[in-house]
Amino acid sequence: MNAASLARPGSGYRTLWLIVGLLLLPFALAGALYASGWQPTRTVEHGQLLSPPLALPDQLLRSTAELRGKWLLLLTIDGPCDQACTRRIDEMRRIQVALNKNMGRVARVVLSDRPDDPALLALQHAQPDLRLLAAAGATPHLQIADPQGRLLLTYPPDATAQGVRADLERLLKFAWNG
Repeated sequence: MNAASLARPGSGYRTLWLIVGLLLLPFALAGALYASGWQPTRTVEHGQLLSPPLALPDQLLRSTAELRGKWLLLLTIDGPCDQACTRRIDEMRRIQVALNKNMGRVARVVLSDRPDDPALLALQHAQPDLRLLAAAGATPHLQIADPQGRLLLTYPPDATAQGVRADLERLLKFAWNG
C-alpha cells in the first residue's frame, strides 16, 4: 500500500458505489419510462398493427390442413380479379420467394367472393402453392396472420412490397412458432 491510499480510507467504496450506480442507471431509466407510459413516436412496422390481434374465422383455418402452423399472407378481394389484383398476387409471390430460407414458413392465401374467377384460377394454375378460399363481403386489402390464426397487420392498397417483406422478415426473425 502506498501513502496516498492510506490517507483516503473511503476512496475504494466511493468508486464501488459509482460503478454500481452506473450499472443501475439504465434499469432506473427504463422503469421511469415504463411507469410514465412513454411510447415511441414512430414505430417500425409498415402496415397497421392490430392491437389486440383479430381472430381469423374458424372455417378458414379448418379448410386446409397445410395452412396450420404457417404464417399467412392474406389477400382479400371483392369481385373479379383485375390487373391490380393480379399484380398484388404476383407481389405476394415475390415477397415469399424473397424470404429465402423462411419461405416455407409462409403460405399465400387469396380470399375472394368469386373463387371460380377465371383470372384467379389461371393464377392458381401458374402458382400451385397459392390457395384460393371463398369469403363473402370482405373489404379488399392485404394482411398478415400468425400461425395461431390471429391477424396481426393490415396494409392499405398502396402498400409497397418492400414494406410488407420487411415486416414479415421481422416477424419471422423473432417468432419461435410457425
